[in-house]
Amino acid sequence: MKILQYIYKTSTLASNGIFLLLMALILMLIGPFLIPAYKAQHFKQQIFTLNGLAIKYDDDPAVSDFIYSIKSNHGYLCMGTSESSDLEGGNYYNFLNADTMLHSRFSILAGAGRTCGIYIPLLLQHRDEVDSMQIIYLINPAYWRTDLCEVNMEYWNRYTNNAMIHHLKLTENENQEYFKPVQAYLTKLNLFQRTVFSIDYELRSLRKSYFQDFRYLLNDKDYKKNLSFIPTQKAPLSTYPSFGQIDAVAIDTSWNLLRTFHNQAWFKPIQKDSKYRYEELSSFIELCKHLGIKATFVVGPYNGRFITKYDKKSLAAYEETCQRIKTLLINKKADFIDATDISFVAGAFNDHQHHSSYGAYLLYLKIKSHINESHAD
Repeated sequence: MKILQYIYKTSTLASNGIFLLLMALILMLIGPFLIPAYKAQHFKQQIFTLNGLAIKYDDDPAVSDFIYSIKSNHGYLCMGTSESSDLEGGNYYNFLNADTMLHSRFSILAGAGRTCGIYIPLLLQHRDEVDSMQIIYLINPAYWRTDLCEVNMEYWNRYTNNAMIHHLKLTENENQEYFKPVQAYLTKLNLFQRTVFSIDYELRSLRKSYFQDFRYLLNDKDYKKNLSFIPTQKAPLSTYPSFGQIDAVAIDTSWNLLRTFHNQAWFKPIQKDSKYRYEELSSFIELCKHLGIKATFVVGPYNGRFITKYDKKSLAAYEETCQRIKTLLINKKADFIDATDISFVAGAFNDHQHHSSYGAYLLYLKIKSHINESHAD
């Protein structure tokens, strides 16, 4: 009884608790040095996409496996902004993956505000791995509008981490030629943001040893379960019941808007004097050349029917901006597809800036044709 009373004395419990806490902290700190890093698995099957956090923090080995799976299958990585996200009825990369006449597979990284500059740190971090990788980047002219044409801190903070960026080892030439869009973001971060993001990065790195390395070393099947793969067998295009058809019931084709869309005021005119988006695109083009990436750019459509009805005076600025983008691509000798003729096609849009599944079908046709022509050469 005396032994039990001693064990359960408040002072004894407190001492034991402090000891156990200290031991736990010590083990947590030394654990990352004792637990071996989980290695890339080099899957034969192509990975479809990666979780946004894996890209933001450059999770190893997921990012390396993602790149390897695309290259080893002679596949393509489609990149874009919100228009390239999941789309009811299927998006262009879904149709490309379902086309039995195409032997390649198409992976995707996309999201609102995920413009080409945001991908620059990731590509530089994996410069030795991305050589000869094929990418298709869809340029949405909407990002030249007044509220999106400059560095958008919300989007950059969502998709990148400044601590990860600072871990990059750049040559002087890389810093000068390809890193300016990233520097434009970094200069806008205040001390508090830099500190918080750095702590966030280090804590995730510490957590990785236990929640990834140790976990997958115990059961490596969990690693594959957490990845999204493109099916080996192609599902037929008939899987998409509205494939190649205008949804005239859901879309008001005169305005080229879903009948349920009531936020026309979200439309903003082009900011013609802004240079940032051109500089961002130029840096990305040159970086792809520098890293040996085989890049194809798609100059995406704008909702010409809507603009004509809602704010016709803005139409000329959209047309001029698309022409300037194409001129930049021509001057840079970049491979590109001109999809601006979709701008006035009835049923091609869901709202003021996002194409519909029918618009995605039209983009799919253009990309497929371009790929076939390239392979014929």
